[in-house]
Amino acid sequence: MPTVAFDILGTLFAFDVVVDVLHDHLKLASRDESKRLFHTWLWSSLRDYFAASHNGPYIQLMVILRSSLQRTISAQGYDIKLNEDSVGQIMGTFKKLELMPTALDAIKLLQKQGNWNIWAVTNGGKEATQELLRRAGILDAFGDGANILSCDDLLLSKPHPRVYTELMRTVIRKTKLIENFYLVATHAWDLAGAKNAAFRTVFLTSEEKVYIKEAYGNIGPDIEDDSMLGCISQMIGQEQKRSLL
Repeated sequence: MPTVAFDILGTLFAFDVVVDVLHDHLKLASRDESKRLFHTWLWSSLRDYFAASHNGPYIQLMVILRSSLQRTISAQGYDIKLNEDSVGQIMGTFKKLELMPTALDAIKLLQKQGNWNIWAVTNGGKEATQELLRRAGILDAFGDGANILSCDDLLLSKPHPRVYTELMRTVIRKTKLIENFYLVATHAWDLAGAKNAAFRTVFLTSEEKVYIKEAYGNIGPDIEDDSMLGCISQMIGQEQKRSLL
């Protein structure tokens, strides 16, 4: 029984609602401008999240996102000062993320196969992830919330190799089987970390668009597609072919 693990933030769940609320509060010229600012905020926050985890005390990603929002606005040259109420409202939308387009169909397809372990491995919190999955109506696919590995529990962020190997160990302890492992994610740094731990990797191109192999030993993902359903359909097809060999 193969295992597929989904990254949650930005992969299984889209950031559109955060961008919308950010745009409402910043009142920038266009939503596209707000979206660009959002990704600058996200990517710079991830940098500090990794640094804190790997070179200091572990700090939750949401704490870093909250504290770095004003920095991003100022560093990008905007003369905008957000008050605490606005920051709170923007941060609150991370609890209201909605599924990526075609993600529900992809999860249903996996469930229909009947032979996949479905997991979440996330830089977000476990309880917050459970609630997102519950709101989306797919918590049952993730073992009713049991199949979630949060970096908050490990006090170590992805892409540290121990995150991926801990997931492997946990699944093998439960299933008593050693099968293929897949990671589905939108970020090359996440997939490259999983690849180093012998995962097969599935790149959803919706955010980064291009997987820069040159940064990761000229090794790319096993599968890539611009839709979640396309990614999962290819993954199922590849696994079926391997089972016939």
